[in-house]
Amino acid sequence: MKTPILMLFSAFLTAACSNQPQPPTYLAQPANPIVTDFSKSEKDTVEIQVTDPQPAAQMELVAPDGRVFPASSIDRETVVRQGGGYSPSIGFGLGVGGWSNHAGVGTGVGFGFPFGDYSQPAAASGQVKSSARIPVADMAGYQASWQQWKVRVLFGAGASQRTLEVAAPPPPA
Repeated sequence: MKTPILMLFSAFLTAACSNQPQPPTYLAQPANPIVTDFSKSEKDTVEIQVTDPQPAAQMELVAPDGRVFPASSIDRETVVRQGGGYSPSIGFGLGVGGWSNHAGVGTGVGFGFPFGDYSQPAAASGQVKSSARIPVADMAGYQASWQQWKVRVLFGAGASQRTLEVAAPPPPA
């Protein structure tokens, strides 16, 4: 009596776990939309990447004394993410177990049922990823005071101009 109930319970759990939807990635903005680091391929070069609804108009590395080192070029690409929807699925499991003088083999088939809203995956856009590289002309000065350096990103122009500023990355080891 216990074996059929255990098998039925196992089949139910397999079915319940076989269709786990991924969380939609397009709902939340990143906590820090600016990512900075030193380039792995170009010596003494800061890489800047920002994802925002507006493309970056200018990216700069700012020294503690006010000197500004602008990026010579900015690459921009529209970000499109896929998300939404649930889909039915089928899962198969095989288990082997043993204890003292007994051994057992079990199999199970699970069916996933879409509970909730079943919709087709939709493309979400509206974000632009802007990337730039800025060579550090005075690496010795940067290493001595990198905590006071800033990365500045400007969006838009004129009255609608917006600026984001973050700390510059630590120098490579």
